[in-house]
Amino acid sequence: MSKYYESVNGQWFVNPILENHAGLVERTEAEFNAGVAAQNAPTTDQLLQQLTQARKEQETQGVTINGIRYAGDPGNRQALQEAIAFMEDAGLTEFEGFKDSDNQFHIDHPVADAVDAYRAIGMRRVALIAAEGEYAAQITAGTLTDLSEVVWP
Repeated sequence: MSKYYESVNGQWFVNPILENHAGLVERTEAEFNAGVAAQNAPTTDQLLQQLTQARKEQETQGVTINGIRYAGDPGNRQALQEAIAFMEDAGLTEFEGFKDSDNQFHIDHPVADAVDAYRAIGMRRVALIAAEGEYAAQITAGTLTDLSEVVWP
């Protein structure tokens, strides 16, 4: 156990009274450490922000359809939607060339796979947002204070 304490001016010192009373030192040190831990604990707002960020990271992973990964980030969702709309308007059923979210190129890629991926990304996003809502309620209630306990669908 340390008997050193920081003074007002930032200097560390040995408190001679506490040095001679080990039980008091242990209790005082435990109280001091608990206070430091409480000061370092994230606020409810910080936890909610971290939760939202974690959900967005999960969304970004996307889905895999027929061995091809489609990222779920907003930019990729928009790109998929635009590509699908164009292909359907043009009456085409295959992309002549398609670049997936892992930067791999595919020749004659079925539009149906992109449509399936877009829908699967949407379904996954709905499930993730629902889970985020449940965890946010727990954070607000004070029953969830550590995001390492969060398990995403």
